[in-house]
Formats: sequence, structure tokens, C-alpha cells
Amino acid sequence: MYSFGGEQRNRGLELTAYGEVQRGLRLMASAAFNDAKLTRTAGGVNQGNNAAGVPDRTFNLGLDWDTPFVQGLSFNGRVIHTSPVYADAANRLRVANWTRLDIGARYATKVSGKPVVLRASLENAFDKNYWVVSNYVTVGAPRTLMLSAAMDF
Repeated sequence: MYSFGGEQRNRGLELTAYGEVQRGLRLMASAAFNDAKLTRTAGGVNQGNNAAGVPDRTFNLGLDWDTPFVQGLSFNGRVIHTSPVYADAANRLRVANWTRLDIGARYATKVSGKPVVLRASLENAFDKNYWVVSNYVTVGAPRTLMLSAAMDF
């Protein structure tokens, strides 16, 4: 049986800013600083260790830009950074930090008088290998292209 057993205390600070920096250019930035510790552990074995799956720092920066040359066309990008994280309560298995770049485009138009939005996004644009830790460790998604269309009717 797999169990963390005990209690986990999370303290930290998260800062987020979002706004239109200039007409047609939107910015989203966030930073999180975490101090997640194991407390009241079974037998005190892992007492005071870092909690598994909780990075000390995460940073995100995203931009969304409406192009002036094609009405309805927007480009966007996002950078995500996560600091190293422990994958076990004993803090013996440490997973490296990782940074990922996502890019995309959106085109808003009308088809037969109905609003339509076409989207394309490329997540993990540089096909970076990385590990994701939550209750288990898994490989981060490889370069992934997603296409979608939405229509109001």
C-alpha cells in the first residue's frame, strides 16, 4: 500500500498580473513560491522533508497579440518553468526543473453570418523531455499540435 501518511503544511506566495499592455497586446505573468513540508509523519521518519510533487517555484509568462495586418488573427505564446521537485516523501528521488514553450494562433471570423473561431496550438514547441510529478511520476507530453473550431449558432 502506498501512502504519504501524516500531515502536509503548505505555505507560500503566488503573484499574478494580467492586463493589456498596449492595444491588442495582452500579458499574463505569474510566480509562485512554495514551502511545502511534511509534518506529523508516521514515526517522524520523514518529518520536515519537502512534500512530494510540490515545486519550490513556478513561473509562467504568456502573451496574446492581435495582428494589425489581418483582422481577427491573433498569435500567442506561453513559457512555463517549474523548479526541481521531490517525487518521494523521503526526498531521495528528485526530478529536475523544466521549462516549456507553447505557441499558438487564433482566427475569429464569420461563416454564413455566424461567429467562428479557429485555433491552432503547439504545446512543448521544442519537444523538451521532462517529468511531471503529482501523486505519481509521468513523462511530460511531447510536442503536441491541437486544432479546434468553435461556432456560435
